[in-house]
Amino acid sequence: MNKLLAIIIMLATPGLAYASQCSKHFTLDQLEALKKAKFEIKLADKRNKIAPKLLACLGHKDPKIRDGVVYEASSYWLRNQLLAPETIKTMFNDLVNAMEQPNQDDDNFTQPFAALVFSEVVRADRVAPYLSDGERQKAVGVATRYMQNITDYRGFDETDGWRHAVAHTADVFLQLSLNKNISKAQLNQMLSAIEGQVSPSNQHAYLFGEPKRLAMAFIYIVLRGEHTAAEITQFVDKLTNPAPFSNWGSVYNSKQGLAKLHNTRHFIYSIFAITGQSKNPKLKAIQPTLAKAIKQLG
Repeated sequence: MNKLLAIIIMLATPGLAYASQCSKHFTLDQLEALKKAKFEIKLADKRNKIAPKLLACLGHKDPKIRDGVVYEASSYWLRNQLLAPETIKTMFNDLVNAMEQPNQDDDNFTQPFAALVFSEVVRADRVAPYLSDGERQKAVGVATRYMQNITDYRGFDETDGWRHAVAHTADVFLQLSLNKNISKAQLNQMLSAIEGQVSPSNQHAYLFGEPKRLAMAFIYIVLRGEHTAAEITQFVDKLTNPAPFSNWGSVYNSKQGLAKLHNTRHFIYSIFAITGQSKNPKLKAIQPTLAKAIKQLG
């Protein structure tokens, strides 16, 4: 295993590379060996060199690599606090660059998986702070802009595996909302981005659980307790406004209307199902608003 890691370190390039570069720096056998070893690397220096360089494979065409190696390794090392703060900061900057620069991956694997790994990187700041206030604002800004600009709604494909951009970015929001250093203004940025993707404007109907992931992000924002009941009601009322249709009964002859109805229902029903039996006063307080929304949506 030490020989393998030495080869990986020697071949990997600094910083983030896109999918086409992965095969230039890592062989499939090397990546599979890392997986087989369950990402155990005894020498901290080697681990800290591997972690950011592994991001070169975020856009790998094989889901077993981008999901099963890159994401799982990153999550394992971060959740077990096996990476130095400067390593995590390097990963943070590389992932920010991947999410905010124009997409250079024709298959669009890199950015959705950058968002997924980013959720783990910002989680690490909640557990052991390493970001400045300005960097946290950068995280919120990059994630919300990425969410607002998502137009590729492909979820799972039996050949390609996952893309799942909306769900992965919702995971970023969830982790950020749990961070007490995130302000109400920043929570509002995330709420606005969630609102824009509850029902995409291109008539897309969600199939892969995206509304539930958006609902979870919303719920954890509510749990922060920064918003009044009136503010939460206003947010839900905007979602349940049938515009541009005159009322929800008029959507049944329109593909756009049906997508809007079912996406919105799925989001509201998910929140209601997850929070319905909760004894948390913040979640109990939103139940009448949710019940009213469900009645409106039919």
